[in-house]
Amino acid sequence: MRENTLRKIWARGEAVVNGWLSIPSSFSAEVMAHQGFDSLTVDMQHGVVDYQTAVT
Repeated sequence: MRENTLRKIWARGEAVVNGWLSIPSSFSAEVMAHQGFDSLTVDMQHGVVDYQTAVT
């Protein structure tokens, strides 16, 4: 099973830095993934990304 890095950070009492994606662009997702965020959120409720777009 994959280690939960966020839980480890929270257990140390530290803050997690999260990136936010709301545009349907795999290029943007790749760029954001390499920026050093602890986590990324793909907004499929308020943005223009739906499930089909997110998985393709």
